[in-house]
Amino acid sequence: MDIYDTVLPKIGIALDVAMYLTLPVYVVILTTLIKNRKDKTLGSAFFSLMTSVGIADALKILNFALGPKLASYGWIPQWFFLFGDNYARWYYVFNMLFSGVQIVGALAIAFNRFTAYLLPFQHIQIWEGSRGKRLVWLCIILQWLAGLAGSLPLLHPAIGFRTVWDYNSRDNKSVYLLWRDGWDDAYNRVVLYPMKIPIGIAIFILYLVIFGAALAKQTRRSATSTVTEVIALKMATVGLLNTCGLFIYIVIIVLSEKIKLQSSIFFFFFNAGNNLFAAVHPYALLIFSKSFRERCNSMLFGKTKLFGRKTTPASEPSTIS
Repeated sequence: MDIYDTVLPKIGIALDVAMYLTLPVYVVILTTLIKNRKDKTLGSAFFSLMTSVGIADALKILNFALGPKLASYGWIPQWFFLFGDNYARWYYVFNMLFSGVQIVGALAIAFNRFTAYLLPFQHIQIWEGSRGKRLVWLCIILQWLAGLAGSLPLLHPAIGFRTVWDYNSRDNKSVYLLWRDGWDDAYNRVVLYPMKIPIGIAIFILYLVIFGAALAKQTRRSATSTVTEVIALKMATVGLLNTCGLFIYIVIIVLSEKIKLQSSIFFFFFNAGNNLFAAVHPYALLIFSKSFRERCNSMLFGKTKLFGRKTTPASEPSTIS
């Protein structure tokens, strides 16, 4: 048996477990963001955009867990056949809905971080005040409209799906949720290449400019980063880590259409990209945002620091907006 067929599935299971454990973490994260939505820091444009993307992330994890992951485990195969091919259809409808919200939201967050780090004065004019609130709501509405535009066509009966029992699996119980008659390739030509890939490239360019500017600043010994610049860069790191999952997801799909990949390799990187794209946000926020971490601690444990004296939650500078 090929090493890929033995090692990669085990690593994949570990990634799946980490993804499932992220769901309760996301409940805490989203509760904190929504509860503190009028807070000076957590009510900023950045965290408002992050809340919308976080909802899509959590719902996609749930959809992924109840869809192909539960099906592949072979625990309750009869459950899927109660709904027949419609189970596969609805899985893909919701998957494309949440994916659209995620990628457009990632672009909005990248632009927010771009202005925060490189255009701090214009950033305040763009993202704060009544004008900024309107822009945030416009971004959130566009996120969900993009998701609907990519998912609703899948409800058309001409687009086929299959819920298939894999009789060749080891336990004879695994189920696969599949496209029918090459519709996945057609969908990629209509949605993946014209929309997701260009948006993904735009996101990477924005982060490349941000971190390129940060690196250039560090090489100039006379130039020291301000506190607001450091915080803006930390929040950009949150977005960049999330975008790495998008990059893996897009690359593995494009490669699979150009060359023949082993199924174990394809599904490992496909699932890893999805897991990273959906699950990295809460951990990145807890690591890189002190004010967010303090508010989570305050909500859960009644104090901002787990070790030491109780303190008042600190506000981060305005470029967090």
